Amino acid sequence: MQREFVALPVIAGLMACSPLLASAQSSEGAVLPESGATMTVIPLGDALDREFRPLYDARPEGPNLLVLEGDPKNRPSLTLFRYGRDYTGSGNLHFHTHAYRLWLIEGELKHWGAGGSEDAAPVLHPGSFVHQPAGELHAANCLAERCTAYVIFDGPIETGFPEDR
Repeated sequence: MQREFVALPVIAGLMACSPLLASAQSSEGAVLPESGATMTVIPLGDALDREFRPLYDARPEGPNLLVLEGDPKNRPSLTLFRYGRDYTGSGNLHFHTHAYRLWLIEGELKHWGAGGSEDAAPVLHPGSFVHQPAGELHAANCLAERCTAYVIFDGPIETGFPEDR
C-alpha cells in the first residue's frame, strides 16, 4: 500500500516554531523530553506506527491521538490525530474551547463550519492546513481508510456540542 504524506521535517519545523512548547509530561501517549532539553527526531514512518489512543475513552472508535508534547487534558499540546473512514461522530457539529491548527499528513479529509456542509467542503489532501478558532462550530470527516493530522491545540482539548450552548 503506497502512502501519500508530508515529510516529517516539515512537521518538526512547525513544532520548533510553536509558542506553546513547554513541559512534555503526559499520562497518555508518547512522552518526549522537555522542549529545548534535547533534540527529538521521529521519522514519519515511526510516528505513524506508534500506538494511538482514543481522545475520549468512552469513544474508542472516534479520533485517536499520539501526544508528541504537552498535555491535551490540562494545557496546550502537540499531537498526531488519527481518524478512520466515517468515524463515529464524523459530520456532527461541535466546538472546542481552544483554537487549533491542523496539518493533514495522511489521507483525505473534509472540514467545514456551521454554515457549510460536507458536500460543499473541499477535499483536503496531505499538506493541507486548517485553523479552527475557539468556540466555532465545525465538523470533519475522513474519506480515506485513515487520516492522520498534526494538530496544535492552544489549550486543553475540550469539546462541546450545539446543545451545550
